[in-house]
Amino acid sequence: MSAEKTRLLLLNTPSGSENADITAAGISRVIEGLDRALDIQVSFLDLEYLQLPHAEIERRIAAYDPRIIAFSACLTHAYHFVKTLSLELKKSHPQAVQILGGQMAVVSNILLQRTGIDFCVTGESEPAFSNLLRRLLKSDFSVANKGLFTDIAGLTFMLEGAPYFTGYENDSLNPVRQTNYEIVAKHTDLDYYLQPVTGSFYSMRMNKADMRFFLSLFHPENLTRRMAKVYASKGCVNRCTFCHRFYPGYKPLEPKEIIGYIDLLRTRYDVGFIQFADENFGTHKQKTAEIVDFLREKRLNWSACGKAKTIDRETLRSWKDAGCVGVALGIESGSQRILDVMEKHTTLEENINALMLLNEHDTYFGPGLVLGMPGESEKTVEETINSIGAVMPNNIAAAYEPCINWFQAIPGTPGYEFARSAGLIGNSLDEEEQYLESLYGINANNIKHYLNFTDQEKEEIAYWKDYIILELSILYIKKHGVLAVLRTKTGKRYKAAAVGMLLPRSFRKIAMKYLAMMRDFGPLSPVLLAWKKMTGKKKPRFSGIDRSLRELMKELPQDIRPDDIHTCILRKGR
Repeated sequence: MSAEKTRLLLLNTPSGSENADITAAGISRVIEGLDRALDIQVSFLDLEYLQLPHAEIERRIAAYDPRIIAFSACLTHAYHFVKTLSLELKKSHPQAVQILGGQMAVVSNILLQRTGIDFCVTGESEPAFSNLLRRLLKSDFSVANKGLFTDIAGLTFMLEGAPYFTGYENDSLNPVRQTNYEIVAKHTDLDYYLQPVTGSFYSMRMNKADMRFFLSLFHPENLTRRMAKVYASKGCVNRCTFCHRFYPGYKPLEPKEIIGYIDLLRTRYDVGFIQFADENFGTHKQKTAEIVDFLREKRLNWSACGKAKTIDRETLRSWKDAGCVGVALGIESGSQRILDVMEKHTTLEENINALMLLNEHDTYFGPGLVLGMPGESEKTVEETINSIGAVMPNNIAAAYEPCINWFQAIPGTPGYEFARSAGLIGNSLDEEEQYLESLYGINANNIKHYLNFTDQEKEEIAYWKDYIILELSILYIKKHGVLAVLRTKTGKRYKAAAVGMLLPRSFRKIAMKYLAMMRDFGPLSPVLLAWKKMTGKKKPRFSGIDRSLRELMKELPQDIRPDDIHTCILRKGR
């Protein structure tokens, strides 16, 4: 009689209620990448899809009776969820070894001390995860002597009372794996991850009029088919100061592999719309051209994320002819000062020229902006309105949905370390964990949850986001005409803009400021703000920042806690 296989249970972490933009790539990569010689029985409990209460999660995990519990934690804001569940599981399944991988591993020094996690795997898990499992099997799952694991690169664990990092593994050993939907289908609902083109992904982001135009760009036969995410590269050409990555540099994948995968999606899963999920599509011209030729030949529709430097008229003409229906650019700001703070390595002129070209080909959805970086001010907000507002869609029917998010300090980025150095995030273990726990279950776009990187009070800047959207909507109306816009667009913001444009811009600004202030901080907030400013003047701290936060952090003293001596390198990202 053969011995019973070791049971490994994989868990993902719920991202939130609006979860239509979720990929199963991480989980399928872990399962597909496991060394088959390990002969482990793998199960996957899809917490993202199921959205279960904790009691039901524990009941289902008990039914699996796993020897190894592995968390796939892509987002740091789920720290509280991971902590709560892992501690509960440590009580109910004390013999189970708990492992965590994903972006959250950047705060492994906190995870290892405050949760039930025994090991963190950095990077994209392989070969470190298989090497760890192999060693655990060999040691009969004894984790008391962590010295047994110091030679496995890519791990963090507690060693002699402190978190210890074994160093980054060789990234060349880890191939880029696309989402394996055959694996996904064995463990969860495939329809959740392969949605129809006309499903919720875009309908929840666009008003009905914009959605109609967007769908009109598709080949008719693709409207009844599915959409899927595909990766054409690994890493990024930039190192933005608000973004964390475990993979250093940028690597385009081979067109032959990508084409073969897309053809599989097309024939086996009836996929007619490809969303290229990497952020650098088009950077390698020759390899991109091979992929685009295939998409054209098979009459597939697709969208991509690119960089302003890669966009030119000839490229866009070719893409549009090959079925491209949308290109997203990381514009982030209409102020050169803020672009420099972000270390975008692009000029405002390059961004504006790229947006103009997207307009010409009806592939521009609207600007994606990050608001409230250190150095942001009333002046840079006005610069953003004036710059982005100069590039409105030429076609009134085209989709135009500005997306604006408040800057968030994410662990593993210069922005996060700057927040710590500025005292916006405490430096003690308790204070840092308190910040991480505060991120769970909140609306990141609520000004109350924004760490204030400006020299103004939060009450004074709460209106910035609404003000930008209002002014862009007014500029849109001025370009196309009030009646034409109101007949074509159904969004409430256009009706508000039609009324607002009757007032002088300076009056609109003041009105928006106090309306937003009272909405977010209460009807007495203007009085309380006036009293606050009378009794204590806020010292200038951030308004003078006009260069990369990464370069700035090199000049600031940084105290390393004793518990972070071996893991502080993870904070720097790659």
